[in-house]
Amino acid sequence: MSPASTDGFDHPWLIERIPEDVLDRYRRAMFRVRSSNEPLVILDALTDMQEILQQIERAAVEEARAQGASWSQIGEALKRTRQAVEQRFR
Repeated sequence: MSPASTDGFDHPWLIERIPEDVLDRYRRAMFRVRSSNEPLVILDALTDMQEILQQIERAAVEEARAQGASWSQIGEALKRTRQAVEQRFR
């Protein structure tokens, strides 16, 4: 198994918004989670992944807005209120 086998970043809008080095960091972290039996290694990798997922979440919200999604629809998708997501991402 190699880090590239866990890719999955094939959305053009995502690749445009998230730098390739950040996506590579995510791939490496996912590889560490999948290939390690050491809990501390996995926890460290999960911390990296959480930081990157926040960036990906923001990119997805930006793309949803660009495609015409309302704050209410985004809130529903994130299981949060419209007000919470609008305040967080505006």
